[in-house]
Amino acid sequence: MGKKITVIGAGAWGTAFSMHLSRLGNSVCLWVYENDLYDILSKKRENTYYLPGFYIPESIQFTTDFNVATKYSNDIVVSVPSHAFRSVLEKIKDGSEGKKFLILTKGLDFQTSKRMSEIVKEILGQRKVKVAVLSGPSFAKEVASGVFTSVVVASEDRFCSKYFQRMLHSTNFRVYTTDDLIGVELGGALKNVMAIGAGIIQGLSLGTNTLSAYITRALAEMKRFGKALGARESTFMGLSGMGDLILTSFGPLSRNRWFGIELANGKNAKDLIESQRYVIEGYYSLKAVYNLSKKIGVEMPIVSELFYIVFEGKDIRASMRDITERAMKDEDE
Repeated sequence: MGKKITVIGAGAWGTAFSMHLSRLGNSVCLWVYENDLYDILSKKRENTYYLPGFYIPESIQFTTDFNVATKYSNDIVVSVPSHAFRSVLEKIKDGSEGKKFLILTKGLDFQTSKRMSEIVKEILGQRKVKVAVLSGPSFAKEVASGVFTSVVVASEDRFCSKYFQRMLHSTNFRVYTTDDLIGVELGGALKNVMAIGAGIIQGLSLGTNTLSAYITRALAEMKRFGKALGARESTFMGLSGMGDLILTSFGPLSRNRWFGIELANGKNAKDLIESQRYVIEGYYSLKAVYNLSKKIGVEMPIVSELFYIVFEGKDIRASMRDITERAMKDEDE
């Protein structure tokens, strides 16, 4: 018999994930931010804003009321943009006592550079909640289509990660577990940042040699950054690290890659962000990662140049030159 599950956030990923839960026989209450989208979902049962072309099953109901959403289930899946994560948690904290939270958001807090699970602990820490994070190479459109996908669920509480693994695992949606919560969260945030650079390289038509070298060195930065913050380096070689980095850097559905391509074509970063209904998570995480890398003293030349391009308007060709003219080093440095 299926469960009742709440999903907070009706973007592409929240909608697709709700559809996956429905296919497993669960009933879902999907909280929707926009009133006009709520009307569309209720009438058409199609998310024409974020996931057009898919019929949303009757086992998924919609609400714009946080109280309705939190009372519906003891299992709360959060799939909102990282820059809205804190404010959403503040609004649902009164209904969170003793519940299990699964975070789908891949990013760091724009202002504090905190991971999403850290924000959960900060806001809901006195309410005996359990927290897990899901990450890995998973385009929403492909999950909605039911094609094979593999992800990882991380929690410091092994019971919690196993609980969500049993809930989500299927023939076409393979779920692994780990206790490296830090590594999984950082992998999900950093891959979005690095995909911007991959998009720039592809937008400039710099070739496969350049892109392959870039992805390899981007992964080295991710591992270095994660190790300094207490993550296991091996986690970055798994689904939430290398797996998601490959998907987001090469996949045509990647919004972060698209953002980089548009930057290479001379578009302004802020104008691109403001013109999109979709969220470009790498844009928000870039500033957080850059600031945190400076604070903890980790050298991240790729992240630094991306920051200069996106937030300070540095010429892309100048950044390419500064990266390629760096001093010679051993590969493991």
